[in-house]
Amino acid sequence: MPLETFGEEQIYNFERIGSFGRFYSGDSFPIEYIMTTFSSAELSELTFARDIRPDKIDFELLMQRDIDEERVRIEMEPYLNPNPQKITPAEIRSRSVFFPPLLAAIVPTKGKVMEAYYANEKGDLMLQTGGKEHIVREWAGLFKLTYFSSTSPHAYRFKLNTGEDEQTTEVGVQREPVKLEIRIAKGNQYGARLVIIDGQHRLFTIQQVYQKHPDLLEHLSVPVCILFAPNATIQKNKAYAPYRVPTVPEVFRHLFVDVNNTAKQVGGHFNILLSDDTISSLACRKFCDYILNNRETEGLAAIEWNAKTKRDSTQIIRAYSLTSIGIIDKALDDSIRNKKLLFKYVLNLEEVTNELYPNGEEEEEVTPNYQEVKWNKFSLNQKNILEAQVKKYLIPCLELIFFRTHEFSTAFEIFCNELNLLKELADSTQQDAPEARQVVNQILDYMPIGDGKSFESARLVYRNFESTVKKERNKQTSAVIQYALFQRAMFDAWAQMLDIARSFVSDPRKVTKGFIKLLDLALQEKGQFFLSEQIYMQHTVFNGNKILVRQETRKLFNQLLMAHLVNPFQVQQICSEMEVADKDFAKLALKLQEKGLSAASEFPKYYEIARKKTFKANYRVYLSIDGEERSELAQAEEEQKCHQQEVKEGKRAKIEVSDRFEVLVDKHVKAEVELAMEALKNNLYETKPESKLD
Repeated sequence: MPLETFGEEQIYNFERIGSFGRFYSGDSFPIEYIMTTFSSAELSELTFARDIRPDKIDFELLMQRDIDEERVRIEMEPYLNPNPQKITPAEIRSRSVFFPPLLAAIVPTKGKVMEAYYANEKGDLMLQTGGKEHIVREWAGLFKLTYFSSTSPHAYRFKLNTGEDEQTTEVGVQREPVKLEIRIAKGNQYGARLVIIDGQHRLFTIQQVYQKHPDLLEHLSVPVCILFAPNATIQKNKAYAPYRVPTVPEVFRHLFVDVNNTAKQVGGHFNILLSDDTISSLACRKFCDYILNNRETEGLAAIEWNAKTKRDSTQIIRAYSLTSIGIIDKALDDSIRNKKLLFKYVLNLEEVTNELYPNGEEEEEVTPNYQEVKWNKFSLNQKNILEAQVKKYLIPCLELIFFRTHEFSTAFEIFCNELNLLKELADSTQQDAPEARQVVNQILDYMPIGDGKSFESARLVYRNFESTVKKERNKQTSAVIQYALFQRAMFDAWAQMLDIARSFVSDPRKVTKGFIKLLDLALQEKGQFFLSEQIYMQHTVFNGNKILVRQETRKLFNQLLMAHLVNPFQVQQICSEMEVADKDFAKLALKLQEKGLSAASEFPKYYEIARKKTFKANYRVYLSIDGEERSELAQAEEEQKCHQQEVKEGKRAKIEVSDRFEVLVDKHVKAEVELAMEALKNNLYETKPESKLD
């Protein structure tokens, strides 16, 4: 066969026929699109946002990349493939199903990394057989559009770039049909990807159903709108200097967030992250964004932010996590929301009074756009101001608590060390390297390890990773920091310290440094003070090795933290961290010590009540009580119950109820209560060497 019979190599490997359009408003950066359809099989040409990445990803985009596979399985798959046991064949035939169009952006990529700009646009006028003129626009190596020319007064008109020196020719074209040809990038080659920016759950659902039941969707036509930003080119960016043209990832990142922020989310952490109506929800989102920017993906991976259920969102689920935004959100609400002066202090609202209330703070002058700011009530105009204050004052405090305290920073260091070992394995040629890569992707990129036997090895590597982190944390840190109730108690204690110190220290960030010192002192020696083996921790916080999951436990944790302020030596260290003025140092120290004394004196009352309650419920099985004593207790308890019943029936006055059972209980628990309080006192006043905290 002669060589000249071969045609030119076709670099475009995917094409679509559709309708062309352009979307913009005034001078906005224009978006052009092709409206077309894909078959179920062709949907594999579309790419999920989580499968590629820009050079730098921010939290807003990362949040939107998340796919709730459980929601797809439970809610969306049955929509396309209903359970025949729950719906009759007649009902199936009578129901209609439909998904709105998917939005897919043409994104230049090399491998899995997004490129900044498209290649420069070049146009051409081509005369086809029969004299019909075609208009071609091409972004070389990425995609190409071919239109029919039109002389109609209603034709779509634009300037076609036909030369290297920006020569343009005005042309008119038909909006449909238009042919789009794309070079879909394969492997690590340069090309384009069709990245879903709206409808990723719909796409995932169709793919799952098609994979399991291809006959159901064999003839399905899925509406797809393919978007591109024609001006996001290298040439345009140079021409607009010194101004910068938005990059392709930037354009579609904003569209991605704008579109998905209006979509319905499924609950869990997303109810918090996509809420704009409370300071705590703003703080959670800004905190995640701050950690991602300052501690990169490893830092964010240590914060649980994408739980799908309400239950999981308020606990710490992963062994390597430091905290959860569900805990932070609830803790901030509980500790600050209803304290007006503390709320103003922690955000330093006095600093922005004029911006928040440009017409003055007098009630008669407050307008809907500048209403009185509350924790969960503020106008859209005030929101941006409050966000800035959250970022300036509150977020650094959260970062100090979860990344600068000794216990949390040690826990994070353990996680990073083990993760680095896992990365080394993933980059190696060892047998487990592919599985290690899957685990790293799950931890840092939130790409779940697949189901099925073929992924069992990867799941084993992940379990081993979590097990190792947990074991090291148990060796080096206090286990108490992993409890949601303790973390919420931390915020209660922090809020109390802020409330005390706000009259002496103007900056809440400085007070928080003092609180970090309190945490370090309270949790020194791997949290020995809070061990379940401590006699005063039993019956109040722990029952054996198990924590008592109740709100009272949170209050007791708070009391035990604040009780450390009873130690004057420790208070001196805490005040020093706050950089309090010399004239106020002694006053603040006295206030803090008074708070510590109050907490330390209140706890014994709770302990005695809790110990008596436990004794009453269990004295019949205590081996330390002989038969005669047990019988005496049982008779006294029965007598008390009879008297109480008679009170209900109006046969006896309350004052006549026998107290013999209470007296006997007091006698049995008295020694243990005294022993527990002695242990508490010794631990509170014991001063550890400073080096233990380093």
